[in-house]
Amino acid sequence: MVSVAVVSLMANGCADLGSLRLSHPSVAPDAQPTATLKVDPSQIPTMYRQMLAVDLPTVARVAMARNLDIQQAQQRVEASRGAYEASIGAIFPSITPGATAVGLNGAVASGGGFGLASFQNFFPVAALQWIINPGQVAYDLVASKRRLEASAQQQQAMEQETTRLAAMQYYDLILAQAQVAVTRQAMEESEELLRIERLKTESGTGLPADELRAQAAVAAVQQAGLSAIKEFYNASIALTLTLHLDSTVMLVPRAGAMAQTTLVREDLQIEDMLVIALRHRPDLQAVRTLVSAAQADKGATLWGGLGPQVQAAGLVRPAPPAETVADTEYRQQTYAVTGGFNWSAQIFGRIKTAMANAKLSGLDLDRQLDKVRAAVVSAHQASITAAKLIPLAGQEVASAEEALRLTQQDLRTGTGLTIDVLQAEDTAEKARLRRATAMVRYNQAQINLLAALGLIDQTNLDQPTAAPVLGAQAEPPGSALSRAVSK
Repeated sequence: MVSVAVVSLMANGCADLGSLRLSHPSVAPDAQPTATLKVDPSQIPTMYRQMLAVDLPTVARVAMARNLDIQQAQQRVEASRGAYEASIGAIFPSITPGATAVGLNGAVASGGGFGLASFQNFFPVAALQWIINPGQVAYDLVASKRRLEASAQQQQAMEQETTRLAAMQYYDLILAQAQVAVTRQAMEESEELLRIERLKTESGTGLPADELRAQAAVAAVQQAGLSAIKEFYNASIALTLTLHLDSTVMLVPRAGAMAQTTLVREDLQIEDMLVIALRHRPDLQAVRTLVSAAQADKGATLWGGLGPQVQAAGLVRPAPPAETVADTEYRQQTYAVTGGFNWSAQIFGRIKTAMANAKLSGLDLDRQLDKVRAAVVSAHQASITAAKLIPLAGQEVASAEEALRLTQQDLRTGTGLTIDVLQAEDTAEKARLRRATAMVRYNQAQINLLAALGLIDQTNLDQPTAAPVLGAQAEPPGSALSRAVSK
């Protein structure tokens, strides 16, 4: 069985790790919702010198190409591949080439008598040594192969997590832009109120207190606007960090309209989602593979401490230059082979440690299973809640803006109060912000749900999430970012 396992692993050792990537089932809906959110970053001042417009597909592609966590995961795969190749090399003997200089002086028998003689020679030599415990080598091969597979699966998990994180940060950027837009609109409304109150004060029909309230409202909105711009800058910096770009470059979402995007159809049952996640989550696959590696480590420890060991050594070198002289004292050992056991009291502690490590890996698998299930359920519930919030938030915006219009009209005709307008403006601002938040959080919940299922990749995000609007720049999406990256 050991020899069969060794031969099988050697035959498949160089297999393409791409076969570990499973084809993803389609969970996308046939139709998309119609709700949209205007995206217009033109009112945001440039942070330093350069501003780049991006969209979601471009962000995902750049993240895959430049993210440092993905690059580290790729190098971990190469390190695991080197460890696997080293375990294959343990099957073969070691070769120690060298050179030897020999000088001999002494008495030799010659012609019925004795005489003095000396020999000097310089010749190459090669020593072959082979020490192997067949069972330990076989199990080491299995363990290293499983760790190589696990590192490849961990790379896939890192790619998915990076894609998820970049998409979430892109939507954070859109939400921050929406907050700036909301405060801009509130600023215009508060400045208009202040203008009316000043006119009323100058004409003697207004109260100084109402003008002061309007001035305070303008100052409050100005502060909120500065804070919103700072939050936008923070969102841009966070995204550049994920994309491994210069943080002084301000990233802005491409102008257009962000659509409410459903990535996982609503009729997909939670039981089906859990089945998909348990099959397709690469991080869960990696933990399962590491459990197999820990079991193989236990076998290697048992065989290494209790199994037979074979040692063979050979020496290859030219014969001594004795020629016709009878040198009866010369002996040259060409090979030696021994077999046996090497038992030590240490092995019982090592076996105990290996068994505990195998159990720990099993507990890690149980923990990861719980995390996967919880992530799917949490993301699903967040998506359901966000979907319900969007129409409610839209209704709130419509009612709040109509109430604001009526109170402004009453103020102009002299039948309304300034405090009513201020309250209506505050209500309208909060309603607009809640609607923008609901829209963005829904898209983020869909991203999280797709990632929880283990299905997120660039192909899921290839459809632009912002439709161009009339008058928007005609440059292809992400082209500026692509040029910056190439530089």
